[in-house]
Amino acid sequence: MLLGRASDEAAKPAFRWLVRLIAVSAVVLVPWAAYLALSLPASVSARHWPVAWAGLDVVMAVGLAATAWLAGRRDRRMTFPAVSTATLFLVDAWFDVCTAPAGRPLAMALGDMCVEVAEAAGCLALTVAVWRTSVCGAEPLACAQ
Repeated sequence: MLLGRASDEAAKPAFRWLVRLIAVSAVVLVPWAAYLALSLPASVSARHWPVAWAGLDVVMAVGLAATAWLAGRRDRRMTFPAVSTATLFLVDAWFDVCTAPAGRPLAMALGDMCVEVAEAAGCLALTVAVWRTSVCGAEPLACAQ
């Protein structure tokens, strides 16, 4: 457990506080998203648009490399970059589709989305396999029975 053992009395208040903070944040984000949907302009011009997209792709490449390196070493810590990278792939797919103009660019974005969702699913499947192996022993299918 991140904050200590479940039975650790000192960790319980901090854990409960953190859970409450996250729950309140989830509730606050709903009206905030509604406000943004109603108030943001329909289009904007971003000065560093190419840097933003290229930077995101570089971060995803680093995440995949870290995941592969740690997974190759059978290191359970690979789950951190794997889940983070999967999340970035899904966010990238979302924004690719939402920002693509109609026609051929949208069709290309939808095709890219399929690849990105598959990459995310691969990262998450690898994470599940690693955790099942560590929980169930050498044979991950032992947990399925």
